[in-house]
Amino acid sequence: MFEIIDKDDLARIGLIHTAHGVIRTPTMFPVINPIKQTLHLDEIKEAGFNHFITNAYLVKVNYGEIAAETGLHSLFNWDGPIMTDSGAYQLLQYGYIDVDPDDIISFQVQLGTDIGVILDLPTSVGTPRDIVITEVEETIRRARRALMQLDEEDPNHRMLRVGPLQGGTHLDLLAYSSRIMGGLGFDIYAIGSPTTLLEEYELSGIIKMIITAKLNTPPGKPIHLFGAGHPLIMPLAVLLGIDLFDSASYALFARDERIILPDRTARLSELSDDYLLYACGKCQKTVKEIREMPRNERERVLALHNLHVISHELQEIRQRIVEGSLWDYVEAKARQNINLYRAYKLIRSNAFKRLIDKLGSETKANTHEIAVFDYIDAERPEAILFRQRMKGIMKSGEIAIILLGYNEKPIIRSPLAPLLERIVRCGVDVYIFDGVLGIVPLELSDVYPVPQINSDVIMRRKNTITYRKAVIIASEDYLKYVNLINVEGEKEVLVIPSYRAIYSYINDISSRINCKQQ
Repeated sequence: MFEIIDKDDLARIGLIHTAHGVIRTPTMFPVINPIKQTLHLDEIKEAGFNHFITNAYLVKVNYGEIAAETGLHSLFNWDGPIMTDSGAYQLLQYGYIDVDPDDIISFQVQLGTDIGVILDLPTSVGTPRDIVITEVEETIRRARRALMQLDEEDPNHRMLRVGPLQGGTHLDLLAYSSRIMGGLGFDIYAIGSPTTLLEEYELSGIIKMIITAKLNTPPGKPIHLFGAGHPLIMPLAVLLGIDLFDSASYALFARDERIILPDRTARLSELSDDYLLYACGKCQKTVKEIREMPRNERERVLALHNLHVISHELQEIRQRIVEGSLWDYVEAKARQNINLYRAYKLIRSNAFKRLIDKLGSETKANTHEIAVFDYIDAERPEAILFRQRMKGIMKSGEIAIILLGYNEKPIIRSPLAPLLERIVRCGVDVYIFDGVLGIVPLELSDVYPVPQINSDVIMRRKNTITYRKAVIIASEDYLKYVNLINVEGEKEVLVIPSYRAIYSYINDISSRINCKQQ
């Protein structure tokens, strides 16, 4: 059902196979109102979406048995995959809807929907904890009942089943919901209720929810983030393992003359007359031209623009996954918006490190440079995994040399290589101190990601080795970092002006490690 075809750290490109075609992830389901459509469905398809999501509850209220008899695809004249929500959004907005959870499941099967969501009880931000507990337990109860019902009504498993994860910002309850739902065997898991946080640009809260859900759901299942579809949050969400989004923002924003841009939202009135917006896939119009349009046409063109911006963002994300450079893209984007940057900083959290522990085997090696600008970048998955692996393979012995302040990579093809070969022949273990990765054995100095990392960052963490004697060779400008190296044994420090002068210290080095020149 879900086939992963490429990965970059926690992000992945996948294929979801449905009865009406394949959905390439990561992607977004444009929300289609079954009563009023801002854009024609052929315009949705031209924007790059062979799928959409609509509301089974609204279809039932407005079309009833006619829709059940004709089928959803005939109703919309659509031959691609269709996902249906069950009315939970309306329940969140209005507090009550007149529909039975069992009936709406049966109705989605009758409609022939490709991906169906159970009627859960969504968690609203700010809801008291005792009420959230009740909502989570009731959602789990409904989930179990829905799966038994679907085994009878959809025995061939034609409709993919979505299990909503509730608990919201009560992260312990979200973790509980994710663990229980994760064990029930849904095809897709969906993180519920981030809409209010998105509206308030509380992106850090959303990132905490994503990490919590990913830690407690099966790693091979696609994860949907309900109600999210802005280019600002999508790259970071995908970086953390989100595969699917849905949003009506492209149409709702257009109604209020709000413009979705890759890094922000702007109002039409704020843009200069000659600013170009997408009017279709291959054409653009100036803001002045759009302002002069009749209101309905203006709304349609703005919705088209918004949808194309989202589509282009998804294309960029997928391409970055292929290149193995999604982290770099997210890092650059995070510095364009303070709320996104605050969310990005959560990558240094212990929860994120646990997520890397769980899914780190999915990280792939790349040959491109890894630019580490600050302490946040130094916590990217490649670095975390390498440091963790070092803990299990660090050697101990008689004598070691540690090079502190030599940054030319790879060191085994640098001007120091002949000297290092001579030291190794004397039976001395050689290490390089890397500011991001810590103490690295010479034999791993050309192994990913050591040569790829380019950084001036020095992580302020202790690095320990166990040797009878360790000689630290430090250039003068790196002498202040000697205290980051802890030696369980005798510790000597040899200070040199710079590594350009190291061959002048061969005799001193040889005597310290009891190695005769060869």
